[in-house]
Amino acid sequence: MDRIRFIEYKGKNILIEDFSGLKPGEEFDKTLETARQTIASQPPKSVLALFDATNASFNMEALNAMSGFVKQNTPYIKKACAVGIKGLLVVALQTVTRLGGRSFHTFDTRDEALEFLIEP
Repeated sequence: MDRIRFIEYKGKNILIEDFSGLKPGEEFDKTLETARQTIASQPPKSVLALFDATNASFNMEALNAMSGFVKQNTPYIKKACAVGIKGLLVVALQTVTRLGGRSFHTFDTRDEALEFLIEP
């Protein structure tokens, strides 16, 4: 299954950014680049995005890459949220979003996140 893909949920297109289980390295970098290209191909302020970090791990290099990613994506994002953010990842996400100039809502499950994304 593609880690970066659009799904239809209750009539809305949602971009799933599935980083679950990833560790810093080649697959992480490729997934991030695919997400970057996918988002940049969309109209401004149109993307509903769900970032899944369940069981993922991050180092400083990955967090720096994520900060740049968030900053570059901001013009295309209508609404974004994340799942799987626990422990030190909470602090990391706060740092990434502050540096990227955007905020994320976090949820325990994908279903909760999807419901949030379709709210007007």
